[in-house]
Amino acid sequence: MNWRRPLLLALLFVPAGFAHDLTREAADERRREVEQVALAQADPAAAKLPLEQTAELAIRLVDDQGRLLPALVRITNADDGRAIQLPGEIHRALNWFSLHAETKLRLPRRKLRIEAVHGLETERATAEVDLTHGNEKKLELRMRRIFHAHHEVLRSGNTHLHLKDMSFDEMHRYLMLVPKTDGLDIVFVSHLERKPDDKAYISNVLTAGDLARLSQSGTMFGNGEEHRHNFGPGDEGYGHVMFLNIQQLIQPVSIGPGIMRTGTDAPALRPGIEEARRQGATVIWCHNRFGLEDVPSWLGDRLHAQNINDGGAHHGSYDETYYRYLNIGLKVPFSTGTDWFIDDFSRVYVPDDNEAQAIDVMRPAAWLKQLERGRTTITNGPLLKFSLDFAGKETQQVGDELRLDAPRTATLHARGIGRHDFRAIEVVYNGRVVRTVPTKRVGEHFVAELDGTPESELELQESGWLALRIPDRDQPKHELDRALFAHTSPIYVEIGDKKAFHRPTAELMLAEMRRALDVIPKRAAFANDDERRRVLEVYREGIKTLEARMQP
Repeated sequence: MNWRRPLLLALLFVPAGFAHDLTREAADERRREVEQVALAQADPAAAKLPLEQTAELAIRLVDDQGRLLPALVRITNADDGRAIQLPGEIHRALNWFSLHAETKLRLPRRKLRIEAVHGLETERATAEVDLTHGNEKKLELRMRRIFHAHHEVLRSGNTHLHLKDMSFDEMHRYLMLVPKTDGLDIVFVSHLERKPDDKAYISNVLTAGDLARLSQSGTMFGNGEEHRHNFGPGDEGYGHVMFLNIQQLIQPVSIGPGIMRTGTDAPALRPGIEEARRQGATVIWCHNRFGLEDVPSWLGDRLHAQNINDGGAHHGSYDETYYRYLNIGLKVPFSTGTDWFIDDFSRVYVPDDNEAQAIDVMRPAAWLKQLERGRTTITNGPLLKFSLDFAGKETQQVGDELRLDAPRTATLHARGIGRHDFRAIEVVYNGRVVRTVPTKRVGEHFVAELDGTPESELELQESGWLALRIPDRDQPKHELDRALFAHTSPIYVEIGDKKAFHRPTAELMLAEMRRALDVIPKRAAFANDDERRRVLEVYREGIKTLEARMQP
């Protein structure tokens, strides 16, 4: 197939969805569903009108300071609400399209409603325009900012992205525009292999030169690799890990006949992880708790961060997944991405520690260092801020490690702001919700704040961790048809000589690794006993490490 064929301007890009191996089939199914919903909501006649029944609308998209701002735009009939599809523009979901800040469109001669949003940081702007008379009209749509990440010295990133089923030129156009409309500062595009489907994985052909040229668009681009193993399509295996900012591909990229249709279920993920770390790469576990090798990898201090909801798949509640690591005293920075296509607003915010602030960009390597330090907030909707101090002094930020001689009362500072009603913010202490603040509507957005009230005082009585989140159930969906989530990485607390350690959680993790020792020999194909031994040694070592932690 010729991946560098000319751009098909009539193509409607429809994003893909869920985590891989619930993956390909689920992702493709979501693409079909999104397209069907969009078509069902659209005005079928609008796309077939002769030229004389259309007019040109020049749209100028700006923020509340008048600065040009690429955005997602939806156009509907003012009378019946049926959507107008935009052939040649990049379709995201539910008839929302990514548009440049200045765009000319041919539209039906009707009264139309125009809506626009920029990423997560603006309210939804709405205007009506009457095209029933005249051939040309202009419209400036002003989007009011509710949050400005750059003013807060924050930079957003997507740590998990692949693209497929498009030409090189289509991919280039997509990456030049979509991250800008979504307000993404850094995007990591990763190499991925599966036979024979990877012939269509167009993002695999990107070179370092291509990424450098794409970075001139205003969004920085970094490279990566998804290293993984499954026993079969959609079936659990050792798991998936991202290697970001690698120097060269680590082979094998994908392990085992379940993915590659050849070879054995060896090696484990560990040799690849160790090589990635030797290269200076950032190693991130993918897809929540999906896979068997996550626990021994975290226990062995081989991972830098944990991707949560990357691709939209959920494998258990917070308690069942990420909190279990924290509750046995591990330091686990949170991260996220979108997997196939940018089909969600999912991103990680980290602070930019460039003191000079000479340029308004942050290089991928510097961004990843902040992620590794745990100074992260993940979200696809509300923007969260969280810190604590003691009588206005000794401020602790997300990612900090706080050591106290004795229990002490801290003052919490917590805030959430978003375009959609996220219901509340919740302060979580060692997995328990200890403070809840409901949202309030402010104009066309929602705010929840915990600051300067008696409820903002919290006595820290035990070692562990604190974080801020929104409720993880019954959340509304945003413009791209995904339920909202948001969570900060923890602030860690150690009181006296007592370490955070929840023994029942450790016992469950021990049982999980022992189960792997039973399951893997029954499911995996090995060439010889030495291959089997090397894979199982990962779990034996993890068991030994955790048992040592459990000693009084």
